[in-house]
Amino acid sequence: MLKTAFEACQGSDLLIHGLPTLWGSHIAEGLKIPAIRALLQPLAPTNEFASALLPFRFSIKGINWLSHWIVTQLTYLSWRSEINYARRTLFQLDSAPLLDSSLRHYSEQPLTLNGFSEQILPRPKDWNDKQIITGYWRKEVISKQVNKLAEIQKFIESSSNPIAIGFGSPGTKGFSQILATLEEGLNLSNAQAILTIPVKWHSEIKSKNIFPVEYISHDWLYKNVKVAIHHGGAGTTSASLHAGIPTITMPLAIDQFFWGERIHKIGVGPKSIPQRKLTAEKLAHAIQIALSDETMNARAKSVGKALSRENGIQVALSQMRKII
Repeated sequence: MLKTAFEACQGSDLLIHGLPTLWGSHIAEGLKIPAIRALLQPLAPTNEFASALLPFRFSIKGINWLSHWIVTQLTYLSWRSEINYARRTLFQLDSAPLLDSSLRHYSEQPLTLNGFSEQILPRPKDWNDKQIITGYWRKEVISKQVNKLAEIQKFIESSSNPIAIGFGSPGTKGFSQILATLEEGLNLSNAQAILTIPVKWHSEIKSKNIFPVEYISHDWLYKNVKVAIHHGGAGTTSASLHAGIPTITMPLAIDQFFWGERIHKIGVGPKSIPQRKLTAEKLAHAIQIALSDETMNARAKSVGKALSRENGIQVALSQMRKII
């Protein structure tokens, strides 16, 4: 993997790497070019909140900072032996330091572009100036489900309370079990849903309150429904926030719990419902709150407007130009 990545980066002037490619800085060192870390989650240690990668949430000063340090270092150590092998055999470099670069002395820390908005997560007061919050990196796209747009539009227009439900690329565990819960929750809340799921599950859906699709643009869909329900992934969260509608999160893993917590804290959605604790009653209650809470709806609309004035891509590009 590192050999292929090293070969692909030949001739580059700058290397941008993220959480799944933390070896990027070592490839950049081998190529003698600058590197920038680009993240969708806040990973730099802070005392203001616990690690965004934990599958649960808590906040204890002192322990918060330590949780970031431990998660970052454990992630790095899981790759260190492979990184060291590549450094010796491909890059002609000495072994990697014991600590992840983001945990080392200030001068050795990477410039990090954080692809989210301060409207959603205010900048931690204990972050240094190598942590840049740019705003979200996004570009609106049209729906891939072009052949069904007319049917979807008709379903939405005929619905009293149209909402969108999706579980993102990680999917969900035991969908056949969760489908009955979704159907009952929609019945209890008098809501109708566009449900994004793999086509193999479409035949399992019997409820008239569910319209299944395999692919559809979040940017289009969320602007045509009243509430978004999803797993809480960084990209999907950005889409529902930009749409200016309340968001209900059903997290399953990693940063999904963190973004669900942020959605609730800024007042644009009810508390998250972890998928392992999902019931029809909990889902219906959350939907009813999201549909009827005027303060929440006004807040969601306000946040959406504020986000529309940001251009995270341009801010990120301006930072890159300073280095090249």
